[in-house]
Amino acid sequence: MQLGNYDVVRKLGRGGMADVYLARQHGLDRLVALKLLDASSDPDARVLFLDEARLCAMLCHPNLAIVYDVAADDGATFIAMEYLDGIDLRQLMVAAHAHGARRLPTSAAVAIVRAAAAGLDHAHQRCGHDGAPLELVHRDVSLSNIMVTRDGAVKVIDFGIARARVSINVEAPGVIRGKPGYMAPEQCLADPIDARCDVFALGVVLYELATGRRCFDGETDIARIRATVRGSYVAASVVVPELPRALERVIDKALAVDPAARYSSAAELATALDALPACDAASLAALVGQLATTPRVIVTDDAPTRGVRHRQLRAA
Repeated sequence: MQLGNYDVVRKLGRGGMADVYLARQHGLDRLVALKLLDASSDPDARVLFLDEARLCAMLCHPNLAIVYDVAADDGATFIAMEYLDGIDLRQLMVAAHAHGARRLPTSAAVAIVRAAAAGLDHAHQRCGHDGAPLELVHRDVSLSNIMVTRDGAVKVIDFGIARARVSINVEAPGVIRGKPGYMAPEQCLADPIDARCDVFALGVVLYELATGRRCFDGETDIARIRATVRGSYVAASVVVPELPRALERVIDKALAVDPAARYSSAAELATALDALPACDAASLAALVGQLATTPRVIVTDDAPTRGVRHRQLRAA
């Protein structure tokens, strides 16, 4: 199959509203990942899809995936982006459990989240072509949207439901978008959000990598959302008694229900993690090589909630 200037090699996976393919770009002979919008998606999906391409094209950071192009060919809309030969964190955790490991090494968890925080801070601080802040918020930070490549690089991916000042899509009041269990309390309640929403999600990711269990668990999405709004989770040191107390304090601050009590930025979270032992890129590469025998780009069982109406969660 050919799409525009790209020859499709094989399918890599599927996200919430798009299939992802490995492709080769003509002329440059470069491997890329093509994110192809599902033709059956609702009308808002195309607007979100184009928003993602526009926003990502404004970003340039080693911990974010690069967007090369957005195009349409015979009715098919797709984004050409950096091909990441690696594995997402959810797959990495599944592989670790399969190898008998309860959780990731603490030094790896710290290194991964610190790098992801650096990439997200770049996105949060980025300005538009008019020089004004984009006010960008990812809104979908989770295990499945952070990858580690075979050479040990950490990449935040999938800005598919990101919001910014320049976003084209305008959502109706009270609409919730994001993954239950990773959304910040204010996001769950459809309140105004800012970069601290992504800081909260990074706190969830750090908790899950360091303990090997879900932070806000429940049998249903509503149960997970209620646990989040209440700030109800088992202390990390109860799950892993040997966990460094300094790391638990970082997790707890990132997971504060009140945004004012959290780290004020992803950069502040990264600075807090700088004080903790972290492994280097070579060690992360070795970990991926040990655990990931058949790495893929994305996981398919953790799609975000898109456009769910806000219910009576404040009374939960």
